[in-house]
Amino acid sequence: MQDYSYFSDLYKDVHGVRPHGLIQPTAESIEWLQSELDRQIKEDREERQREIDICMSVGAMDEEQALHWIDQAEYSAYWR
Repeated sequence: MQDYSYFSDLYKDVHGVRPHGLIQPTAESIEWLQSELDRQIKEDREERQREIDICMSVGAMDEEQALHWIDQAEYSAYWR
C-alpha cells in the first residue's frame, strides 16, 4: 500500500490529478514518473531564471526585486 501512495503522489505531481481506474504501480512506471518530475522541476527552474534575467535587464536592482516583480505580475494576472 505504501508503494501505491508514493506512486499516487508522484502521478499527481506529474499529471496534476491522482491516478484512477486500474493503474497499478510498477518499478518502471515509478522510475518514469520520477524522471518526468525531475525534468519538469528543471524546466520550471530554467523558466523562473529566464523571468529573473528579463526583470534584471529592465531595471530590477537585484534578484529579490526581480522576484517581487514576478510575484506581483502573477498575482495581478490571477485576479484579472
